[in-house]
Amino acid sequence: MGYFLTFLAGIVVLLGSLYLFSNSINFIKTGTRTLATVEELVRENSKKGKSTYRPIFKFTTITGKEIHHAYNVASSPPDWQVGEKATVVYKIGDPENPMVLSYFGAFGWAIILLAIAAGLLIIGGGYYVFSYYMKQFLL
Repeated sequence: MGYFLTFLAGIVVLLGSLYLFSNSINFIKTGTRTLATVEELVRENSKKGKSTYRPIFKFTTITGKEIHHAYNVASSPPDWQVGEKATVVYKIGDPENPMVLSYFGAFGWAIILLAIAAGLLIIGGGYYVFSYYMKQFLL
């Protein structure tokens, strides 16, 4: 029963990953693209006393509105440099929530869930595949 639940959880997580991937692709296809510049790196202190750096992107919408967007991921050492440019995609009606077109910026959670789903599917499904082949060889 445990392997079945593991396999079932893998399917659910895989479907969640595909849903997020589909949403990201749709956002990229229908959104408006523009070039953003890293305006500054905000230093953040963690509970462990280490510092991480979160880039703040600045871009101008097609209506002329200037947007400042804090990237979702902070890192140490910083992944971005002040003045570095990146493409962002935003919805015209909601420019405050853009997507930075980087590998993790566009597909981060979809990839994380896909990795988790792969492990669950291999463990849960592998049991049944192994059981099937063992029955074939032992009979």
